[in-house]
Parts: sequence; C-alpha cells; structure tokens
Amino acid sequence: MSFKNFIPTVWSAQMLRSLKNDNVAARLSDARYRSDAKYGEEIKINGVGKVAIRDYEKGAPLTRDRWEDQSTLIKIDQQKYFNFGVDDIDKRQAQGDLMAALREEANLALAEAADTYIYGFYQEAGSVVTQDSLTSGNVLSTIASAVKALYRHNVPKNAALSLEVSPDFLEKMMLADILYGTPNEDTMKNGFVGRVGKWLNIHVYMTNNLAKEDGKDCCLLRTKRAVAYVENMSQVEAYRPEDSFEDALKGLHVYGAKVVRPEELAVIKCGYGPETKI
Repeated sequence: MSFKNFIPTVWSAQMLRSLKNDNVAARLSDARYRSDAKYGEEIKINGVGKVAIRDYEKGAPLTRDRWEDQSTLIKIDQQKYFNFGVDDIDKRQAQGDLMAALREEANLALAEAADTYIYGFYQEAGSVVTQDSLTSGNVLSTIASAVKALYRHNVPKNAALSLEVSPDFLEKMMLADILYGTPNEDTMKNGFVGRVGKWLNIHVYMTNNLAKEDGKDCCLLRTKRAVAYVENMSQVEAYRPEDSFEDALKGLHVYGAKVVRPEELAVIKCGYGPETKI
C-alpha cells in the first residue's frame, strides 16, 4: 500500500465492493437504498398498499381510493471497525503485499459480522417450517413446504427465490441429488452452490452464519425484496502511529437492516437425522 496514493473515497468504494462479494445475507437483500447513511440515521423505504378492484357498472359513479402509505424506516444502528498495523521491518521481510492481505481478511470479518446480524431477523419471517429430523429422503419435501408457504402469501410465481442453508442442510441436498448447475470458482466464493431441481427458480447458497434456535439451524427461503439493507464504509484511514514504526489502516462499517416484506420470507428450522446406510 502506498500512502502517497491513498485516496479515502476510492479505498472505501473498493472495500464496499469487496464486502458485496464476500457477503451472502447482505447481497441477497434489497440494497437499492442510500449508501451514504451515517450511524444513528433512519432511512425511509417507500411502500404502498394493495389497490382495490371493484365491479364496473355503466353510468354509476366511480370510487376513487386514497393510496395506503406502507413506508417503513430502517435505522442505521450497527457499527463495526478494524484497525491494524504492519511494522516496517515485517513489511520489508514479507513476500507479497501484506497490507492487502490484511485488508482482505478485514473484509471477510466485516462481511461475516453483517451476515450474522441479518440472519438474526429470522424470527420476523412470515412463514415457519419445522423439520426435527432432516434427511436426504425428506429434504425436497421440506423445501417444497417452504415454497408453498410463500406462494400462499401471494409471492409472485415468477419471483426468483434464494435458499440459504447450513453445511449440514447442504449435505442432505447433495445426498438427495437435487442440486443442479455447476458453480464456478467466482460464484462458489459468493456462497452459491446450485439450483434446486430443474423446475424450481431457487438458487441455493451455503453459509456458516445462520442463526440457531434450540440447536436447530434457521435456514431462509426468500425473495430479494423481503429484507432491506443499508450500509456505508463511512471512514477508511491510512496513518502512521506515533508510538511505532509501522503503517496502519483503520475503517468503520455502519449498516442497518429490516424485514420489510415478511410474507416473502420463510424460515426452515431443522435438526438432522441419520442416513440409512445401503
């Protein structure tokens, strides 16, 4: 890292792009909103209610409805930071760009913290499917129950769905041979592991950051509209500490999230059963 070439806004943008690559939960949320938010602010997410449909009668006056405001606020209430330094001697002896490697590790840690935070909203899901003993024999029917729950809540039939699962859940899917598609190296880094079946529009992602309840994994099936997410890498600073001979880098990540369409979010709470040996 060259301090002469350090431009805070450029580095902040680069770290945000890297975060998006490393995130699973955040990347699968609706992040269309302001990215310049500051800690303590509230971001208004506009929304409207359903439009009433009435029978038309020739000659009869029309009824004009007032639109229903269903806007919601997202509070930016999370702050996470990193702060590390590299001694001048260590930097000269190390092969490769040590600061770049540490920055990548910081990105991974920030992404994990943000995903864990988002998965904590599973309790606000509009639908719950419980499977105490998930096996390769019932994993597809368990997923189908969650899909049915979303469709019963009028989720559009052509909506793309994301299924976020634990390694144990993924194992049952692999044993059942219900995953299709061949993820490449880049998509695997993003957690994508394939699609469910040949006829369901469900993309599957594996993560270790899911919430647990009573020992059960809380896997999520959702549309991208279900959860809104706002983030900002508000400060990234390179500096020389006065009490040492080293280059240092620190950064502050602020964000907030909210379930804005609970009817488009289903949680699958599952334990795992033994497989029958053949």
